[in-house]
Amino acid sequence: MTDDAAVKESRRVLRLVQEHLSNAHQLVGAHQESVGLVEIVYHPLLRLGHLNYVTPRKNTAWIPAPELEKGLDRLRQLGRLPRVNFIEGLYPPLFARTLRELGLTVEQETPIMARRLQNGTGNGHRSLPDGVTITRATDQEGIALWWYVWRNAHFDVLTRGIEPIYIGRDMQAIASGQQVDILLYRYSFPVGVARVTFHEQTAHLTTLAMMSEARQPDLVRALHDTAVEAAAEHGCDLVFTSGETESDRRLCRQSGFVDSGSMLCYAEVNIRPPEIADDDSLAQPLFAL
Repeated sequence: MTDDAAVKESRRVLRLVQEHLSNAHQLVGAHQESVGLVEIVYHPLLRLGHLNYVTPRKNTAWIPAPELEKGLDRLRQLGRLPRVNFIEGLYPPLFARTLRELGLTVEQETPIMARRLQNGTGNGHRSLPDGVTITRATDQEGIALWWYVWRNAHFDVLTRGIEPIYIGRDMQAIASGQQVDILLYRYSFPVGVARVTFHEQTAHLTTLAMMSEARQPDLVRALHDTAVEAAAEHGCDLVFTSGETESDRRLCRQSGFVDSGSMLCYAEVNIRPPEIADDDSLAQPLFAL
């Protein structure tokens, strides 16, 4: 593949990631409105940072500072922290400088790892160690177990997706084919979980967690590969996830993923005193409906 072709393919992948995340935010009730050359995404009830932000309008290559300021003013009117989310790689480096000149600073940077799936094939079903089984949650009991594992203090969350994790729509999302929840058992005890969400032909590995005592490379890899296989079975030709740490990214590369850019969030410095807490943060994309 030539350099030009590689750049075009990378941008194509990042646009698909962008569309997937935009759809995920709308599914949980976020509204979207156009203000000049930017889109305002906001949730009428929740102040969660992942659901309240300014982003460049689709197919815009450059956003002047006054246009960005209009969007930030609209967020202020809505009582939200001024924040801009965008995918690095779709916009030139000067875009970030414009944000800094507007008084915004980097709040979070999340590397994106992506993999193309050819003809609906993943990594294949690998043999599992003795006593290990992997299943999918298909009922409320399985969903409750999935949540217990993910929220348990004895589990390491290895992948924190850039798509909010929410409580309340799991059974509906599974039944409608919008997501798959995966559980890994060792000797009948749940020790790992993963979640994959779908939008058209894209899949997002949003979450992967393992019990600390069971965090062995072969088990983590088996759970990761099962998530990729679920995307292939769904007919997806692209699966992506976040790679917050080098160990996360190394695991992804072993499964055929490549470094594909980053999701960047720039926000106005929050000058409210620390004792005034709310859910404006990007630290934990979890909420209940």
